[in-house]
Amino acid sequence: MEKNNLTWKNLLIKVSIIAALALAMLIPLAMVRHTVGERAVNHTDTLGDITRSWGSAQVFDGPRLSYKYMDGKERENTIYPDSLGYTVKTVSQILHRSIYDVPVYTADVCITGTFVLDKTLPQVGKADMILGLQDLKGIQGHPTFTVGRTEGKVKSTDGGLKVEVILKENAEEGDVIPFTVTMKVNGSESLYFKPVGSLTEVEITSDCPCPSFGGDFLPVERVVREDGFTARWLISQITMASPSSNSFGVRLMKPVTQYRQTERATKYGLLVIFLVFVAGFVVEIISKKSINLIQYMVIGASLVLFYALLLAFSDFLAFGLSYLIAAVMTTAALGLYFIGIVKNKWAYFLTGLVALAYGVIYVLLQMETFAFLAGTLLLFLILCVIMSLTRNLLLDASRPEHPAPESTETDA
Repeated sequence: MEKNNLTWKNLLIKVSIIAALALAMLIPLAMVRHTVGERAVNHTDTLGDITRSWGSAQVFDGPRLSYKYMDGKERENTIYPDSLGYTVKTVSQILHRSIYDVPVYTADVCITGTFVLDKTLPQVGKADMILGLQDLKGIQGHPTFTVGRTEGKVKSTDGGLKVEVILKENAEEGDVIPFTVTMKVNGSESLYFKPVGSLTEVEITSDCPCPSFGGDFLPVERVVREDGFTARWLISQITMASPSSNSFGVRLMKPVTQYRQTERATKYGLLVIFLVFVAGFVVEIISKKSINLIQYMVIGASLVLFYALLLAFSDFLAFGLSYLIAAVMTTAALGLYFIGIVKNKWAYFLTGLVALAYGVIYVLLQMETFAFLAGTLLLFLILCVIMSLTRNLLLDASRPEHPAPESTETDA
């Protein structure tokens, strides 16, 4: 009994130390996550620097007619389009600075529509047609504004572009003025519109394979393909309280960067370390091959180094390829180490467990909607396996190492 209690005591001591070592791995994991955060901040700063020169997220507002008239005193009035249509085609590209990539786009925009004159505008005879645009630095070349049959001279104004509209002498209330605007605009991140027309129609064709539609209205038609997408919005003014208070459009950037994916991967780091440590301890009991605490520390350090390798490779390669290279390097190094330590078939079991863990984590990283559910079920399954193994180990530990000889008549 005394020897059995000693065995229990040794087991509990080693389990406690192994658990403490696993928790201690949180320190280098935190350092890796801090580095990931720094790279993500640098990437964001680089994106801001480039987009300030290229063109930021673009928002189109208008066009609209703005003018002043006299009614006892000077008043201002704005006429919004009766019909408004956008036809947009975007082409994406990647700009490089240092180790960072910044996705941007160029949009060919054609705006058509009509204004219906009210009773005050013919009295004035002229107005400014204003097109609001988020970032004027993104405009390529010279936009063309055609009102009626006349092409106006475009000028910049606060928050957009404007052109002076001169009405014909016999203009009357209810007259329809058609307009056309063509321009090429650089932008990044997103492309949005304000539905200021009585009826606003927007059609976008893009080579972006991963659009994210958002805003106050979703497209009535959309087709998303591997080589791009087509989307169409049709919005009536009767659905809005104010023409300029609503907006809609599409984000044209990848939803998840490599730094976001690496940061998500590190969240599973402690789980992988605990899993491998528990498996190593079970192999110790079954194979009677001792793994000392220094070797556990080396194993834990190798598992943490995987995330540093992943971060380093993802700066230059696609995340999937970076993950594969880091996983193969870590699994191969640990496999050779396990063979040197255990020196039996259980080394291959531990190597396979490491490879399986990295494979499962990669699958979880690719999930967006069901990642939390799948991860929780995985944890529950691991818990069930640990409970089963722990139960068996308890039975083994309570069994005497050398059973007492059976009593015989001679012994009696």
